[in-house]
Amino acid sequence: MLQARNIKKSFHQQPVLKNIDLTMEKGDVVVILGPSGSGKTTFLRCLNHLETADEGELELAGEQYNLAAVTKKEVHQLRQKTAFVFQHYNLFRNKTALENVTEGLIYGRSIAKEEALRSSREALAKVGLAEYADYYPHELSGGQQQRVGIARGIALKPEVILFDEPTSALDPELIGEVLAVMKQLADEGVTMIIVTHEMGFAREVASKVVFMDEGEVVESGPPASFFATPKEERTRRFLSRISG
Repeated sequence: MLQARNIKKSFHQQPVLKNIDLTMEKGDVVVILGPSGSGKTTFLRCLNHLETADEGELELAGEQYNLAAVTKKEVHQLRQKTAFVFQHYNLFRNKTALENVTEGLIYGRSIAKEEALRSSREALAKVGLAEYADYYPHELSGGQQQRVGIARGIALKPEVILFDEPTSALDPELIGEVLAVMKQLADEGVTMIIVTHEMGFAREVASKVVFMDEGEVVESGPPASFFATPKEERTRRFLSRISG
């Protein structure tokens, strides 16, 4: 369903991504782990064209894209098929939770207002925020704001949702509510790529774990074998630091 091939990206002549490949099927949950600065977020942003890759190809839902030379039409098409959940929520501060969700449907997808409102209310209900539809971001906790961000992604009905460290900006007591929503989506078969440091979540929910370091995929595999018997020394060092 999604295949990324040979994704490369440099900033100021410094390689950040070096020939990254990723293959996943519909309904897969791929969790990307790695130390800070390993290229995880940059890879995610290249898939959604929030960053332009220097080289690389993407096949998504039967369409092929040269990520270094996509047209405006192709960028629009890519963003019709993907949704991005940001680390710091990226909500419009002057709009309610409901308006934040409907915005992308009405202006990004040209969906009629009544249908957009219905889909948005359904998405907010799915993340447990039906009664907070008319609240503004400053009236919501960080966890609730992030759940609005997830509702915004769900409402778009994308082929894949991309999560960039969705819990890292949250207070510890709020992390669980966001992970619970993501687990529910995984149980429903929503296709997701998730950059996170939440090891327990990766063990429980991922269908594949990818470990990146210094712009490369060091190791990948099912969570059971990845965590129990990692093959690479770099992976073992990373996991021992995290667990220690």
